[in-house]
Amino acid sequence: MLENLKKEYATQDNRFTAYPIYVSVQELVCIGVIADGYSACCPYGDEVMQTEYRHNEDCELSFQSKEELQKWLNSNNDSDYTEQDFEELNVGYIWNPVEFFLTIKGAKEYMKANAHNHGKLRTYVHHFERRNFEMRGLLEDLGFKVKD
Repeated sequence: MLENLKKEYATQDNRFTAYPIYVSVQELVCIGVIADGYSACCPYGDEVMQTEYRHNEDCELSFQSKEELQKWLNSNNDSDYTEQDFEELNVGYIWNPVEFFLTIKGAKEYMKANAHNHGKLRTYVHHFERRNFEMRGLLEDLGFKVKD
């Protein structure tokens, strides 16, 4: 297995970085309702704001878009719900790291095998700083040529 990892790591696309990379798998996680005029305040600057529609009393009834709400209302003609029963909310999400990998292939395999345990997933590429001496040693053991 270590030989396969060495080969994959040495031949993968470094995503335009000069340094060796690692890949984090991140999940989009709801941080709650955000007041008008505020952002989700993610330290990475990649927060996601989304308008959602939730029933005033039954929080289980929520929709990601007005079109989705309209479609549900039209298909449930026998219900007493109207559009006025749903509140429009600005909901904030952030990308939360779940796991990290040395290879993009490993990250994608994890996402495929564990999609049922997570919501929306993505990969995010980071690079090891050249002064990270622990990782320099590990990468050298993997056969990666680390320049000074």
